[in-house]
Amino acid sequence: MYKSILIGIDFSDTSVETVRWAVSRFPEADITLFHAIERLSVPGYLSRELGSKLGMVRERELDARANLEAIAEQCGIDARIDVRAGWTPEALVAVAEELKSELVVVGAHQKRVWPSDEVGNTCVAIVRKASVPVLVWRPIRQESDKTILAALDLRDGSAPIAATAARYAAYFGTRLVLMHAMPGTLQAYVRAVSSPTKTDDTVKVLEQRARDEALNRVPPGLREGIEIQTSIVRGRPIVHHILTIAETEAADLIVIGKYHAPGLKGRVILGGITRQIIQGANCSVLTVPV
Repeated sequence: MYKSILIGIDFSDTSVETVRWAVSRFPEADITLFHAIERLSVPGYLSRELGSKLGMVRERELDARANLEAIAEQCGIDARIDVRAGWTPEALVAVAEELKSELVVVGAHQKRVWPSDEVGNTCVAIVRKASVPVLVWRPIRQESDKTILAALDLRDGSAPIAATAARYAAYFGTRLVLMHAMPGTLQAYVRAVSSPTKTDDTVKVLEQRARDEALNRVPPGLREGIEIQTSIVRGRPIVHHILTIAETEAADLIVIGKYHAPGLKGRVILGGITRQIIQGANCSVLTVPV
């Protein structure tokens, strides 16, 4: 499915498990293991007394490379090793662009226990800066994936979200749930422009159109080969609907979009809904640039 995958490693247990998962799911991909070393700002008197900063950075780089090589050996892969100095999100995205990686994978440090629990800022920043799909991995619920949830806003240009989710479902042999949240004000608007007796019928027609449009976002060649379910909900908060359906359907992966900012040289913006899903989900999340 992917030829080149870049995995960010911070040497936590989660990041090591992330590598194992990626290797098991994408055995044919060329994998690069990446680690960023924080830039050192050492006062001059310490450098003069205790040794050069260059030497310390080099020592940390060699140590990181050795640890990455050990992880690759543990996972039974011949991985490319890349260590850079700098802020992790910027350094990782730079490597992804250099290598033309098709997917970036990073491990989420924690699983939500309380509603207020969130993924760290580094993970969110990586998603925000990357111009390729980013998979925020969380420990799997089961050995094999069963359900993929695609959160669709059905706006123009969002077809890649459903298409990517469908390709994952076909690749993993899972069920695909297409979910769309209609505006909470829909019924009030319909009531204002239509007769009260026709309001319910009109809303049902619009819901069916949304259902049809969601299904039409799936490439025709994939529709017959996978089990597809559509879920149309109304009202806000949209994040609550997405997370609730993910839990109800026991989703292993949520696929959601992030949008390019016009005039910003192809960079993407990370909307509030996408950010909250990344931070609040109990399963892995794949963000797709659109």
